[in-house]
Amino acid sequence: MAENDKRSLIFKPFNDASFAATKADWEKGAEEGKAFPADVEQLLKWASEHLAVNGNELAYGVFEGGSTVASGICEVIISHPAGKKSWVKLLRLRLHPKVEDELFRNDPAGIKTALNAYVSAVIGAYHVKTVHNASTIKIYGRTQEQMKFLTLLAAALEDKAVEFKASIEGRWLVLRWTK
Repeated sequence: MAENDKRSLIFKPFNDASFAATKADWEKGAEEGKAFPADVEQLLKWASEHLAVNGNELAYGVFEGGSTVASGICEVIISHPAGKKSWVKLLRLRLHPKVEDELFRNDPAGIKTALNAYVSAVIGAYHVKTVHNASTIKIYGRTQEQMKFLTLLAAALEDKAVEFKASIEGRWLVLRWTK
């Protein structure tokens, strides 16, 4: 999965073929003990129900190069707060069981894939923002490690941001566009 450093990660919606390939590969990884089968089954069930917008939720994948197997599955919500422009919320990025196993073992390949998957998801959320004419992206920090990462990301983005403001609000990294 992370063997070839020259491959880029792409954030995009699943199609039937990419979801079927992802489902088979993730289930295989869970069966090999790289993830809890019940967790993978629950995630894949949710994703199968959100391949197209279902209510305000949508499953996106993070794919390496031309691969049809996702390195990560993202839970994306398009919300419409009263009287405001839409928000894009990136609730969670779940990584492939192989990558999770590599992270657990502090394998540099897994760390690199995980970091690149998060960067791709943030950049992808920006593109979702433009499609849905949203003014805000919110990225949820589920764990302390994710919060540390999001805090560092907010500081790095704030130094470079021209069109938006980055801030931490509770457990969210919030990116607000002024234009």
